[in-house]
Amino acid sequence: EREREREARCPGGGVGRKMVKTVVIVMAMKAEAQPFIDHLDLQKDADRFHKGLRAECYSGTYKDETKVHLVLNGQCHKYGVDIVGTVGGAVTTFAAVQALSPDLVINAGTCGGFRAMGGEVGSIYLCTSFLNHDRRIAIPGFDAFGVGELNTFDLNPELLVQVGAQSGVVSTGNSLNMTKEDEGYIKKHKATCKDMEGAAVAYMCDQLSVPMFALKSVTDIVDGEHPTPEEFLKNLGTAAKSLQQALPKVLSFIAEKPFQA
Repeated sequence: EREREREARCPGGGVGRKMVKTVVIVMAMKAEAQPFIDHLDLQKDADRFHKGLRAECYSGTYKDETKVHLVLNGQCHKYGVDIVGTVGGAVTTFAAVQALSPDLVINAGTCGGFRAMGGEVGSIYLCTSFLNHDRRIAIPGFDAFGVGELNTFDLNPELLVQVGAQSGVVSTGNSLNMTKEDEGYIKKHKATCKDMEGAAVAYMCDQLSVPMFALKSVTDIVDGEHPTPEEFLKNLGTAAKSLQQALPKVLSFIAEKPFQA
């Protein structure tokens, strides 16, 4: 029953295809999101979520027909920084799907790229394959759950061309750096993007049967010569601008015709 429901709602599934009228864009950091918020003149919607939740919602329309809700994890009530990582990503995604009933969820944000996989600072990836590289549970059955490989659907090559993006694989973990164990999982699964939220957003959307993909912009080269924190901070603004340029192209593609991934 659950699989039939997923097929009915999943773009590219060949069943129940329809125009995408409502899109939720899930992002972690305000600095990543601000250029896009400004570009579409999205307005803060303060009453969308439970009053105790730190998540923020910015709403508007694209070409007067597609409702766009950009949701952020918000700032931590205790430490005063952006809530990054899988917990914030999953909680915000659940709250947004419940409150906004989107036809499509896009996890947009920055990521680390890999020179060995052809990645460069500024590269744009569209991703529908996800896994976790830091959930190591050496118990039969739980080991596969820990890695949590998930494929949402197959991307339409036309979308890749319109956005000027490459197809990629997201590997998610809760640390900015990469251990040797992390590296082993990432290489084994040929990941192109290392982030801190993607697999959590994908897992929640999978549970709720909402189509989802990720749009990632590379800020740092994980297997390069520069320290990751230094390179990330240096290129965050450039990557955020790349997202601001890419997201309207995605919205334009899905607004013009029934979306087939």
